[in-house]
Amino acid sequence: MGRTIKNGRFCIYNGNEFKVNRDSDGNTIILTKNDKIIDSTFIDKNGSGVYSKRVSLEEIEELYRYATYAVINNYKVNVEKENEEYYFVGTADCKVAGALGLQRCDKYYYEGKFPRQDVEIKRKVAKLESNTE
Repeated sequence: MGRTIKNGRFCIYNGNEFKVNRDSDGNTIILTKNDKIIDSTFIDKNGSGVYSKRVSLEEIEELYRYATYAVINNYKVNVEKENEEYYFVGTADCKVAGALGLQRCDKYYYEGKFPRQDVEIKRKVAKLESNTE
């Protein structure tokens, strides 16, 4: 099973996709767990299998933002995580939560799980300008 949930900023660097973030000093860093697409300039700072590298925005080929969501019975909900059998979803909309049988988990949010075959995963991709990142 491949990972279908992607959210946040990503980029293409040297022909490969990386997650994009900032370090505590505001520098742009790229991240990956795939050690087959990195070179010796990447570091695994915490020994966790996540490799990072500081880059300039000029080195990034493309910059974009993913927003993944789920559609269940024609209702749009957030998709939080997944496993081999289920998608775990949530919403702040009490009417959607009631229609889907989601359980309240805090004052303004409802969550539940649905079998993978009952969920349609959709992803919005928005291209970002590197100077407005």
